[in-house]
Order: sequence, then structure tokens, then C-alpha cells
Amino acid sequence: MTTEVDKITQLIAAMLSESHGIAAFQRGDTVELPELSLVVRVSEPIWHGNLVQLPIGIGDPAWSALAWDQAVGVAGEDGHPLAQALMAWVHHVLPLFIALRAPSNPLVSSIFRLGATDAAGQHADLLAAPVMMRVVGEPPESFQQVLANDPPSLLVAERLLGDVRLSEEQPLWLYTMSGKAGDQVIREVTVNNALATDDFPGFDAVLDWGDASGTVKSWVVLRKHV
Repeated sequence: MTTEVDKITQLIAAMLSESHGIAAFQRGDTVELPELSLVVRVSEPIWHGNLVQLPIGIGDPAWSALAWDQAVGVAGEDGHPLAQALMAWVHHVLPLFIALRAPSNPLVSSIFRLGATDAAGQHADLLAAPVMMRVVGEPPESFQQVLANDPPSLLVAERLLGDVRLSEEQPLWLYTMSGKAGDQVIREVTVNNALATDDFPGFDAVLDWGDASGTVKSWVVLRKHV
């Protein structure tokens, strides 16, 4: 019997091979991209009422771990929640890792690139994906300006570059998530799959939600320049 995970990995493989010219082969919960030495792995969706979390990991099998995301879809928005979650990952996470191996592929045209140095003075590449937003209401104008010019993920990345020596073996990946729902504030920093929020106090202090609510999330990958 074909499971939800099978359907998702079949869709990912078909999209990459048919629309983006990337050889992709689906095997159960995994999509192999042999020409890029990458794999994508999908775990069972986790439902919370009308909200779904879709765990998707991507990376080189030689790395110590895949880079895992918990993509989210919500019933009542456009499309099925699982389709929303998958497309959010396709637009905001997948291109970062394709950019590591196929920087000229059109799929990665949305990626922001910046030269930098790490704590050891090594040349580094910073790759940032577009910010993913779910916002209800009208935040102040400064909110959009911050997200466009200096999102919280870049602040975290800059701090990390001052503290770490990047390895040739694998990149460092991170995402930040900030949100507001009534009086509740959401803050999360994850670095190489490990929760690191307490290590970056004030990382989203420049975000002024005003009377709006919602979440913003963005990914960054750092690597030693090659």
C-alpha cells in the first residue's frame, strides 16, 4: 500500500527530475540525488488538529546528520495542509542545499549569497533562503524592512561566524523562528538540528509585530569557501 510518505517522496523525485533537470530516484521514504551526492528523507507527518508538521531532512550521506526541518501546513489556507508544508520546504529549504552542489541551477535563483570569514579567519560562504512568513494583521512598516534587509537568521549567522571554525567535511545549517500569538511569544534557534535559542538572546529583538500575529522563519547555511 502506498503511504503518505511514499506519495511525498514520489512527488519530490518527479518535481526535481522533470521540472529542474536533477536526477532523482525515489526509494521508500528517501529520494536519492546521486549527481549531487545528496539524499532527501521524509518521516511520517504529525497532525495537530488542523495543523500538520512534515519532517523532511536533506544532506550528504557522508555528513554526521541530515539537515531536518519541520515544515508546517494549516487547514483553511490554500491547498491541502501536507501540500502546503511540502511546498514551503521546496521554496525555503531545498534550494539552499541544491546551491551547495549545483549553484547555477535555476532552482537556487532565490538564494542570497555573501562572502564572510569564520572565527579562524577562513573564507566562508553564507547562503540564505527567503523568509517564510505567516502573518495576520498589519505589522509596522519597519517589520518588513527588517525581514528584507537583516532578518534574525542573519544576525544568528553573523554571531556563529565569530565563534566557530567551519569544517571542510560538512556545512553548518541553522534556522530561526519568531512569532506572536496574542500574549504568547515564539522564539526558536536551531543549529545543526540542535535547539540553541538560549545561546542567542535578543536575536529577534528588532522585530516589531505591533498588533499583528503570526510566524516568520528563515534558514541559513554556512560553509568553508572552496
